[in-house]
Amino acid sequence: MKKSILCLCLLLLVFGCKKDSVKPPVIPPVVVTEPDVDFKIEAKNNTGKVTSDVALILDGTNLKGYTPTTATNHSFVLTFKLKDNASVVKVKDVIQVSGVTANDFSKPITYNITDSKGASKDYIVSIYNFTGIPIFNITTSGPVVSKEDYVTGSININTNGLYEQETNDIALQIKGRGNSTWGLHPKKPYRLKFNSKAKVLGLASAKNWVLLANYSDKTLMRNYIADGIAQSLNGDFTPHGIFVEVVMNGEYLGTYMLTEQVEVNANRVNITELKPGDNNAAQLTGGYLLELDQRQEDPYRFITAGKLPFTIKSPEEPSTAQMDYITGYIQDTENAIFAANFADPANGYAKYINSDSFINWFLVNELFKNQDAANFSSMFYYKDRGGKLGMGPAWDFDLAAGNVNYSDAVNPTGWWVKDGPWFSRLFQDPAFAAKVKTRWQYLKANGIPAMYKNIDDTQAYLTLPAKQNFTKWSILDTMVWPNPRAYGSYPNEVTQLKTWLAQRVAWLDSNL
Repeated sequence: MKKSILCLCLLLLVFGCKKDSVKPPVIPPVVVTEPDVDFKIEAKNNTGKVTSDVALILDGTNLKGYTPTTATNHSFVLTFKLKDNASVVKVKDVIQVSGVTANDFSKPITYNITDSKGASKDYIVSIYNFTGIPIFNITTSGPVVSKEDYVTGSININTNGLYEQETNDIALQIKGRGNSTWGLHPKKPYRLKFNSKAKVLGLASAKNWVLLANYSDKTLMRNYIADGIAQSLNGDFTPHGIFVEVVMNGEYLGTYMLTEQVEVNANRVNITELKPGDNNAAQLTGGYLLELDQRQEDPYRFITAGKLPFTIKSPEEPSTAQMDYITGYIQDTENAIFAANFADPANGYAKYINSDSFINWFLVNELFKNQDAANFSSMFYYKDRGGKLGMGPAWDFDLAAGNVNYSDAVNPTGWWVKDGPWFSRLFQDPAFAAKVKTRWQYLKANGIPAMYKNIDDTQAYLTLPAKQNFTKWSILDTMVWPNPRAYGSYPNEVTQLKTWLAQRVAWLDSNL
């Protein structure tokens, strides 16, 4: 018994010593280091430009600052504090005096700082107006209240140093545009018509431009991301989107997407422009720009035997011969698609349509399950002189990727565009279906991975613009037509878009 008690005491002593020997980890103290540089725009040195001090944010060797208003200001005096008071600060060999020296920040400026020991370091300083993306300051002669009647005015383009712009001040006319987006929403889309052609933010010279409001699309990016997919497929005449802030007559209207008008133009829908007198046999073959549009609002229109309504967008006033030709060609195309020998490579539908063009257009719109692309509107077709019928550009995706509450297009599963009358028939041809599958594999390997990255990059780029847009339009907690849900925040809206698209990609992949 004594031996047992002795052993127990020894064991307790041993384990007790082991326990005492285990020391807690040493956590190093948090050391807060003072940054090497501290730059700011002080209001007292920049009268009339800022009303309170603006601190510049340091990220590595980049310093960025954002002035709070949409006013175009590029010249600022910076105040800076350096860890080494004996340091010399220069911009292109010009010594800078804190709180005194002014510089033009229309483009980023390199500040060179050399300390008392001779060590030198460069900092890139960028100062942006408002949210940092381009700002369109539009002045009009009166309120823009119609999508039929233009109002005269002018635009000043502040690129915020992001784009080259040959002419910053441009005379123009402006009117409303769109259908439900114009009539139902307070944030209005606009059509711009310059008095003369001009390049805008690096895009090719033209007169006609569009400002998309994307009011019901709370990600602000569905059109932009869909355009990226179309571009990855080399879709015909795909437009380009650039995010801009719009100010009209001094009032901030929100974040918009600038894009090209769908029109016959060497830099847009690049087909032969058909003139009123072009009526001989060769000339009549093109070029035509058509839209399948159930609204049938344009003056020159027709309906096929299969009940598909087309409007003629170009030429604006077709001659009788031109009208007869394109009406006949579209009907011949439809007849060939539904003929018994429709799959014949010589005498079937392939005689009339550019299959590759149709497939590229189909994949973009089916991937996004675009509400209007199921034979309703914004479905553009073109026929160049001597050429076959093609589809493009892909257009109008604000009611896509689940952003609709009145149809099955809300769900990421199920066919949508494929069930349309022409495509449902084309898919009955094994050769056409095989080409779609091959093209899908290309898109899955290339455009879709880039799409997810594009969404992330665009969300980061739009962080400040989205904050301002949804301060102006406080709708993140509100369902606006035709939202199926309100997700409460901008990041949540973007996350929902990514989730929906991932589910859509998986469903398409398993069914193609």
